Amino acid sequence: MVLANNIGWIGVDLGTHTVKLAQAVRTADGIRLRRAAVIQRPNPWSNADGLALDEPDPSWPEILAALECGDFRGRSAACVLPMNVCELRGMKVPPGDVDERRAMVASELADDEGESTGPREFDYWELGGEKGIETADGFNVNVMSISRPWIDQVAADCQRVRLDCWAVDGMPLAMARAVGLATRPREGERVVAVDWGFSNTTLAVVGRGRALYARRLHDCHFRKCLAAIEDTLGVTRDHAQHLVAIHGVTAPGAAVSPVAADAMAIQAAITSAIAEVAASLVEQIERTLRFVEVQRRQQHPTSLWLMGGGASLRNIAPYLADALGLPTSIWGVPAARERANAISVQEAALFGPALALSALAWRAA
Repeated sequence: MVLANNIGWIGVDLGTHTVKLAQAVRTADGIRLRRAAVIQRPNPWSNADGLALDEPDPSWPEILAALECGDFRGRSAACVLPMNVCELRGMKVPPGDVDERRAMVASELADDEGESTGPREFDYWELGGEKGIETADGFNVNVMSISRPWIDQVAADCQRVRLDCWAVDGMPLAMARAVGLATRPREGERVVAVDWGFSNTTLAVVGRGRALYARRLHDCHFRKCLAAIEDTLGVTRDHAQHLVAIHGVTAPGAAVSPVAADAMAIQAAITSAIAEVAASLVEQIERTLRFVEVQRRQQHPTSLWLMGGGASLRNIAPYLADALGLPTSIWGVPAARERANAISVQEAALFGPALALSALAWRAA
């Protein structure tokens, strides 16, 4: 059964190396993935944080190509930019109404702006999702800002392909809503979401559908895993991506099988190749969890949800669960009937933020 007004916006996830589109549909059984497409950039954007200061490149050719992949409906869209063109920081903002507090944030951002950065667009949300909650250093809000030329470019790209962009969201906020689409945490339960992307890795502690705490995890992006596999096994980037999806890492406690000896040897080689990057990812997640435990005991997560390109690594959920001692799941929602069996669990995990953007349609209604 399909409900009235059931088709969401077109969610556009603008990454450094790919552009991903997803569209949600509401059914009697819940939110489903109706359409999805991913297009690789012919000229990838820089992985460096300095990208935020660069002149933005257009993305409309990739958005158009994704739209032409199939039957996206409507013209309304919401977009998200990669984290290395955004600034995420904590601030101490005194009590006041919404307009007063926005003015305070704007004033502090203006004080910090150099001549090279120019004007910025921003939004903020309460740490912990509630007013009055502070960290040990006195911060009580998260602030995400983006230089205005990047926002203008997104608007121009959407206009070029005849889309109406209603929002440019922050990645931690989209991740938090994506978790809410995949599961319904118990009242007061906290989970950690990790978007293990090709060039950016973002972590958010999520509760009540909100990002209560967020940070970027540096130097452990998924591109490093692929590069290590390429160098160790002497394969191309495409072959490395095929190997991680088909074979992946060795699952903890996996039984040795003479019949599958060759496959297990490949898994062992991949596990060894990515060990340093995986260890860095685990260490940074553990460091964040220790900080949350010390600073904000009420936010200690009980499970982890993994999305992004790194979620395509077969057996990575049990691998991380064993390393972290934290139940780990690959993000995903069921595909709509018209897409049944068209997208695997690993592929669906690429579209978490984009699907959350699509679902903004029903918040705006």
